[in-house]
Amino acid sequence: MNQRLIAKTLLTAAAALVFWGCSTSATNAPSLNPTTGQHPATWQSSHWKDYLMNPDSCKPCHGSTTDKTQAGGTSKVSCFGCHHPDGPHHPADWAQASQHGRLGAQPKDNGLTGLLRTSFVACTRCHGDQYTNPVGITPACTACHTTAPHPAKPWVSGVSPSNPNHDRTDPSNAAECAKCHALGAHSSITPKPPAAAGTTPGCFNGTLCHTTNL
Repeated sequence: MNQRLIAKTLLTAAAALVFWGCSTSATNAPSLNPTTGQHPATWQSSHWKDYLMNPDSCKPCHGSTTDKTQAGGTSKVSCFGCHHPDGPHHPADWAQASQHGRLGAQPKDNGLTGLLRTSFVACTRCHGDQYTNPVGITPACTACHTTAPHPAKPWVSGVSPSNPNHDRTDPSNAAECAKCHALGAHSSITPKPPAAAGTTPGCFNGTLCHTTNL
C-alpha cells in the first residue's frame, strides 16, 4: 500500500472518529454523517426541540450556549452565530413583566422565528399549547403565573404604563385567549349575546367576554 493511500485512509478514519465521538458523547443528538459531519437536512428547523430536551448534548460539538467566548466546540460552529446576541436563550432581564409580557407575549405576531417572534402563540412552541406542558427544560408559564399564563389582578385594570395589562394585548392574540376564556369562561364578564358557534375568536365579537369595544 503506497504512502499516499495510507495517509488518506488515516485521515478519513480520524475524521470519522471526531464526528463519531461528537455524536456519541451527545447521546440524544441525531446521528451525524461520518463523511460530512452534518446533521440531517431538516435539523435547522427542528434542532430547538432537541436542545431543550438535553442542552448538554450540543456542547461537545458547539461549545457553550451561554458564554460566547467559550462557544464553537469541536465543530467551530457557535450557537451565537445565528442566536445573537444572547445565544439560544432569552435576555437576562426576560423574567421582568415589561419584557416577556408587554414586549413578548402581548404584541401582534411579527412573523419572525425563534426567540425573535412575538405574540402569545409564539410562547406556545416551548411553553406548551396550554402553557402548562412545556418542552424539556422550559418552565411552564404556571410555574410563576399560578392561575393563568398572565398576571392575576390587576391584569384587567390597565393601570400600569409598562407592565402587562390585558387591554394592551393585541387582538390578534384572541385565539390564544379563547383557550381559557371562550364565551366568558373564568371571567366575571360574559358576552350578551354570545357569538354563534364557529365564530372566529375576537376581542369584541362575543366569542370571549365583550361584545363591544369598551
